[in-house]
Amino acid sequence: MSEPQSGFPFEPGTELMADRARSREAVEVCLESLRTGALPDSAERQRVDFKEEAGRRGVAGSLLPGVSENTKAADQLADEVSAMANTPGGGALIVGVEDRSGDLLGTDLNIEWLRQQIYRRVEVAPEIEEHIEQGIRLLVIYAAEAREPVDDTSGRIRWRVGAASAPVDRGEWWARRQDRSGWDSMARPTSFTIDSVRPEAIAVARDYLARRDTSNDTQADLAAAAPTDMLRRIGVLSVDGYLTEAGALLFCPAPRAWLTWTRLDVEGGDILAYDSEYEGLSLLEQIERVEALLDAANDRITLPGEFSERAIRQLPSRSAREAVLNGVVHRDWNLQEPTTATWVEADASLTVVSPGGFVGGISADNVLTQRYSRYPALADVSRALGLVDKQGVGVDRMYREMVSIGHRPPLLVEEPGPRVRVRLAGGQPLLPIIRLTSKIQPAARQRDVQIALIVHTLLRSPFTTVQRMSKILQRTVDEAAEALEIAHRCVIDGQPLISPLKNVWTLSKEARHIVGGQAADRKMLQRQRVLWFMAPGAEEASEIVSQWFEVQDRITSGDYSKLTGMTPAGARGALDRFVQEGRLVRGDAAGRNAHYLPRGNATILQPETPQENGS
Repeated sequence: MSEPQSGFPFEPGTELMADRARSREAVEVCLESLRTGALPDSAERQRVDFKEEAGRRGVAGSLLPGVSENTKAADQLADEVSAMANTPGGGALIVGVEDRSGDLLGTDLNIEWLRQQIYRRVEVAPEIEEHIEQGIRLLVIYAAEAREPVDDTSGRIRWRVGAASAPVDRGEWWARRQDRSGWDSMARPTSFTIDSVRPEAIAVARDYLARRDTSNDTQADLAAAAPTDMLRRIGVLSVDGYLTEAGALLFCPAPRAWLTWTRLDVEGGDILAYDSEYEGLSLLEQIERVEALLDAANDRITLPGEFSERAIRQLPSRSAREAVLNGVVHRDWNLQEPTTATWVEADASLTVVSPGGFVGGISADNVLTQRYSRYPALADVSRALGLVDKQGVGVDRMYREMVSIGHRPPLLVEEPGPRVRVRLAGGQPLLPIIRLTSKIQPAARQRDVQIALIVHTLLRSPFTTVQRMSKILQRTVDEAAEALEIAHRCVIDGQPLISPLKNVWTLSKEARHIVGGQAADRKMLQRQRVLWFMAPGAEEASEIVSQWFEVQDRITSGDYSKLTGMTPAGARGALDRFVQEGRLVRGDAAGRNAHYLPRGNATILQPETPQENGS
């Protein structure tokens, strides 16, 4: 047993804090060396690296003026942050220093912009601090040790070796991880070797790898590699020939079914198909079989000519697949019951129940923003095989793909057991909503889960607020306000997607027309409570005004007109009827300032309203 290191008294959970303290100390040592005109030695540079900001050199190597946003520098620093994050103990980058000479060049990069750009590229959000050294502005980027391998922007895994970064394969990365606290059991070596691997599992792995959409030359031949080489490169076979627990789980025969499939006619009805005879198959084979059954059950629907005869599934395929795979990869493997997948024919719905509750601070209220793997090694090899996407991206995609074609958002619930239940309800897509979402510009915003959820909310509510969207988007109030501003800058047919109204937001007149402008669509939309507030009847009018007074103290005919699409005269008449019924009173102003107030403390009739997320 090693002696405890001085200066760092042990407490559970303080390892990362101790690593950060060591990095800060190393940064100060390196800066002190520069002050004396000397370069730090290679031992000091293991944890700290100097980086001149990329893109700052002009003709004959002249130093160009600095800028606050520099994408070349963001690309360069994202790769270096990934290497530091892969290195045991993490480390730091000092930006604005010439690497070979140690000359201070400085940098004008904006800290918040740089942090976001690095996160966007390698999904690491480092701590960044400004340092003024000899009157020159430097940035120090601190990267904590990652729980899983971090690919750089070229799909490589690198870490620090002395004063430079060097490539490392997944197997070596996990072997090193075992020597540090906090590693997970799925990385532990077993007594199983390549001889224990089912050839059928290798064939399934080759199939998944061949489907991967990648231009990375280092992985292009992985699907055709020899089994030993393949397993070593995806990080499940050690140099001495033993499979990790993740490798044995995925590639060796299972003692029981880890997955089951049930197909019902209606909820709680007759069983049309049941498949659970998976004993002896590897987990990879079980996953492939359930995926095939799901594919056969999930019928295609051909959209009309305006969508170029496009065919889509009743349930978005990637959403359904993500639900199943998340239920396998992130389940509690200390429990022996299977992950269950149930398809209901009448609803085109999929319910996946996985053993074990939420962990790592994840809950149903933050799945869009929080990231955590119960078993990082299993999650990593699943990504290496192309089974799942980068951590957390699949959940975002589930939400976006569901609401963008008119379905409800996914339902995620933690139940007694504990276990997590995920339900996706599909069926006939709503063509008017597809018509709207396919028109959003810039086109990249059609893939933005926040824009999709804002549109979904405003199709089912006359308006929304920053506070309401904060809950739906699972982000802070400031972040929700920013998302609404971004949605406002999006256009459809040259017009804004959403519009401000006092301190709330509404779907724009143009967007509402695209969805509800065709008479043939209106009855179907009303059944789904889409745009129910347009030209409302008496019951809907009460609901609209009730919701308005939850966030405003008065209402004008102009407000009501914009909420409902009615003419100003029609809106005034609707509000006057509330006055006649004794539920509103006219304010004491006239003309443009004319308005209506609730009568006393009496509440307006409030019919039961659906949940804000449409569930």
